[in-house]
Amino acid sequence: MDNELTGLEFACGIPGTLGGAIFMNAGAYGQEIGDKVIEIKYMDENLNIKTITKEESQFSYRKSIFQKNDGIILNAKIKLEKGIKENIKKKMDEYSKIRKAKQPLNMPSAGSVFKREENFIPAKLIDECGLKSYSIGDAQISSLHAGFIVNKGNATAKEITELIKYIQNKIKEKYNLIIEPEIRILGED
Repeated sequence: MDNELTGLEFACGIPGTLGGAIFMNAGAYGQEIGDKVIEIKYMDENLNIKTITKEESQFSYRKSIFQKNDGIILNAKIKLEKGIKENIKKKMDEYSKIRKAKQPLNMPSAGSVFKREENFIPAKLIDECGLKSYSIGDAQISSLHAGFIVNKGNATAKEITELIKYIQNKIKEKYNLIIEPEIRILGED
């Protein structure tokens, strides 16, 4: 906004880094970071520095080649357009207002937990199962948005992963559907 560059307004309020956004092809409101990438410089597992294009990055919904190749993203060239500061601010404010109304931004979370699918939205199914506010320890399904797991105070990684598995089992039981985490779980819980 300060530099009057438009194209990333959708990312306003998404926590994380550029490297993380590229790794997961972060997105919102029908747009993704992969849409804006020109090229990415990364270090491969042999410590070689490589540059790849947007096409070579294999972007798809919440995926990139970096989930397969263990590369460490160093930087990226992003294509933005010249814009008008006031218009950019207006778009960012609109997205922020939507997020504040629909997402539990007042509590710690890892954001949206499950991937949307073509034929269903996990948060809607979780809500229909009556799971809003369900807790395991301090890990709780948000009462505002069923797609978020919030930390009520001292949630452990184990409580969060147990809650994810609980949700997956309930959705499988009721709808015979498998929902996949959108977040990445690293290490042991």
